[in-house]
Amino acid sequence: MYSSGQNASDPECFQSCNNEWRREFEENFKVNCTDFYDFPFHPKILQYAEYLKYCEIAEKQTKCFLEKCEDQSADRVFSPSNFLCHFKRTQFLSARPCLEDTEPITFLKCDEFCHKKAVEEVFINGELDKYENELSLLCSFQECYRECHRPIIEEVCSSTLADASIDLIQAYVQWHATDIYDWHILSENIDKLPASCARLTGYKPEEDPVLDIMNSIT
Repeated sequence: MYSSGQNASDPECFQSCNNEWRREFEENFKVNCTDFYDFPFHPKILQYAEYLKYCEIAEKQTKCFLEKCEDQSADRVFSPSNFLCHFKRTQFLSARPCLEDTEPITFLKCDEFCHKKAVEEVFINGELDKYENELSLLCSFQECYRECHRPIIEEVCSSTLADASIDLIQAYVQWHATDIYDWHILSENIDKLPASCARLTGYKPEEDPVLDIMNSIT
């Protein structure tokens, strides 16, 4: 999630909110939050009661950002919880039965395969620093998982639910990649945007005139 610079002088505030969210999330769901963040259509929240609990915990985190850190954009920017609990709540609840029915298959088939594929791609691009490596892993994994999901969903679910589920997954992956892209623009690091993230947004560095100018200067 992109955090505004409004309270950038106190990054410990955001970290404190995140730490509390992590503690409560892992305590309730017995899953590592890093694994969940990779792709939050996780079996742990596909059951309705668990989904409501997830949104309840996320709401506390957002309130912490708003009230303690004075980040007034916290409820409007992209995050997995804002996406699932607010921006696309209705669509998620409609698609949830399909996602729940297919998740045992997709989790077994796609999770290990896509993590392995992502690691191989990032290894090839080993010149990236640690943060960009992590982003590249994330985007590569999501790019693979999105495509791995599709045929399973189309086979198991009705066409209406399948379309809704595929659209939801596509929207999440693209919104997340766009959030990463926006951060690179705002921090003036667009030249470091991982190729896998660029593919998900449709951004093509070779067609960016601003990047051409930057490269010619350097």
